[in-house]
Amino acid sequence: MPRFENADWYDHPRYYDIVFDPDTPLEVDFLEDIHAAYGRAGARRRVLEPACGSGRLIAEFARRGWLASGFDLNERMLEYARARPLQGPGARPVRVFAARMENFEPCGPVDFAFCLLSTFKYVLTGKGAASHLRRVAASLARGGLYAFGIHLTDYSRRNLDHERWTGERAGIRVVSTTDTWPANRRTRTERLRNRMVVRERAEDGSMRTHRIETTWLCRTYDARQLRALIARVPEFEIVACHDFNHDIHLTREFDDSKEDIVVVLRRR
Repeated sequence: MPRFENADWYDHPRYYDIVFDPDTPLEVDFLEDIHAAYGRAGARRRVLEPACGSGRLIAEFARRGWLASGFDLNERMLEYARARPLQGPGARPVRVFAARMENFEPCGPVDFAFCLLSTFKYVLTGKGAASHLRRVAASLARGGLYAFGIHLTDYSRRNLDHERWTGERAGIRVVSTTDTWPANRRTRTERLRNRMVVRERAEDGSMRTHRIETTWLCRTYDARQLRALIARVPEFEIVACHDFNHDIHLTREFDDSKEDIVVVLRRR
């Protein structure tokens, strides 16, 4: 069996970016549609991304003329985001800084914030999760929106869940596989493992294969638990729910009928 290096996949922002960057324009189209559909009229184009990673989404917002900022805990991701070239005649500078989701200093005011790909679930305590929502609310102007997407948990599931992505850029091919174990209802946690297999050409012309394995825990939420968390932050009201299909015209109920949910909150 091939051996994997135990490492943090977030310490390899280029490989991470190769996997997820192809969907960037579609995701930002969807986020802009959310802002247009539910945001306040006349709002300025100021956006914040908690856990911005490689900076691909805020860079795309900046390319479209938004004043974009983001923060992340991983310094290698931040270095990659800072070095990312901004393209387009109307592109504006991007601000990135180091911070944790549960205790970042409120910044703003901004008109829109977002956090996709279940990153919100990295905050492992209810107290920390509520603190995160309060700090996002404090960063938003009145009427500002927060869109966050997570995978809801089916506590009855007993099998391993498996997701796979592939990406290729400049001769580097990355296959990223994430396995999720059944959740522990008592501790409100689930174990995840990501394996990245990277093939790229070395300086001598040979093909090099790099295998990276990362394991971590996430906090779990079913629809009832997520509603209860949001209710602890009265600064927010729920205005809509969508799926991960990136289509503003398709809404969904705030229930457990589907795993993927994007919740849109509005600052009161």
